[in-house]
Amino acid sequence: MNTVVGILLLITYVAFAIYAAKGGNLMIGFFVMAVLWAGLGAIAGVTVWSSTTEGVIDINNGIFEQGPELWGSTAAIIIFGSWFGRILVDTGIARTLIRTAVEWGGDKPALTCILLSIVTSLIFTSAYGAGSVVAIGVIIFPILLSLGISTHLASASFLMSVGAGLYLNNGWLKQVGALIPEFDITIPTWKTYGFIAFGIQMLAVVLMILISSRGTAKKHPWAAKSDQGEKKVGALALLTPVIPVCLSVFLNFKPITAILVAVLWALIFTGNLKNMKDIGDMVQKTFHDGVTDVALVFAFLFFLQMFLRSAKVCAPLLAPIMQPVLPSHLLILFVIFGVFSVMALFRGPLTVWGAGAATLAMFQAIGGVFTPMILFPLFMVPATTINGSICPTQSWCLWAIGYTKTDLKQYFKTCLPYALVAALVLEMVAYFMFV
Repeated sequence: MNTVVGILLLITYVAFAIYAAKGGNLMIGFFVMAVLWAGLGAIAGVTVWSSTTEGVIDINNGIFEQGPELWGSTAAIIIFGSWFGRILVDTGIARTLIRTAVEWGGDKPALTCILLSIVTSLIFTSAYGAGSVVAIGVIIFPILLSLGISTHLASASFLMSVGAGLYLNNGWLKQVGALIPEFDITIPTWKTYGFIAFGIQMLAVVLMILISSRGTAKKHPWAAKSDQGEKKVGALALLTPVIPVCLSVFLNFKPITAILVAVLWALIFTGNLKNMKDIGDMVQKTFHDGVTDVALVFAFLFFLQMFLRSAKVCAPLLAPIMQPVLPSHLLILFVIFGVFSVMALFRGPLTVWGAGAATLAMFQAIGGVFTPMILFPLFMVPATTINGSICPTQSWCLWAIGYTKTDLKQYFKTCLPYALVAALVLEMVAYFMFV
């Protein structure tokens, strides 16, 4: 019976992968999968509807109740990260950073694009959420397009820069970490790897800009004329985006504490800490906007966690079937994930934000050499460099492609080769650092 149920689990997994790749609603998909796998687990006798036995994940409480509840701390960090992004925009810090990069770039389109990419990546080491991406993008895209940068390069450079920052972003890291809770994202090895991954992806962005922008016409920079009359914040305020990362990485501040310090710093050095009413209005408005920006993210993650809890229940049914067909050498596994990282696109089987959630569950079911120390970097790379950086099914990527009216074929021709190479390199670096 267990073998039959295990085969049915695999069949439903394949069906879900196809559904996700075709653009199906993942909230509904994860809920249906949670129900199916919980039911199949009950048939096989590995779970029950309700249990008072310690350590047993039952259907009533363990899957559908505790699944979303266990996401509580992660949800809080995501909210504060999204709020921080709104603070950067509403205090004028983001706009001043962008304008400064334009002034330094002068009439060199490629240099300006590189500088704006660096600014973007630094902002998203701490800021989080589609709302923050949109708020920054509506400032940056008119600049790039006015300089003669093509729509596909503008979109690709901006989005890959956002993705690079995610390797150091506590909101993003906590999301992935919640799927692999045994992995500690505060260990020195991961902190080092995060900076390396940030650097490698930004190197890919710089190479993409230099190669793809050859022959770009020099146009008058968007800057002084459209920004005249707007307040320019001081140099100390411009340090705000990197404060949370520095406090978290070097001084072991907790993520929310680090963000609160950075928000206070921003309010002080932008002159917004003078009137209590104005302070209250700004904090209230930005917090409201930040929560609104990530509301749908929470819905997605809550249903995902239900499915992962049901997958954990079904682990003993999958392990005997999958173990014989998986590579025995971890180097081969990291190479496969790097070479085939394109399968993270369109919510495919190598991204935890799609069908890859079931792939992760199967690896966790097998255990053994597939420890959390292996699985976290293994799945983090395609989920970030591919899905989080360039995939049109990612909310902020979809927005950017639509906003710039970018042809999807040209967009992929511009960014996909660089993203795939970066993913392969990062998987190799991960193997030598974590295995």
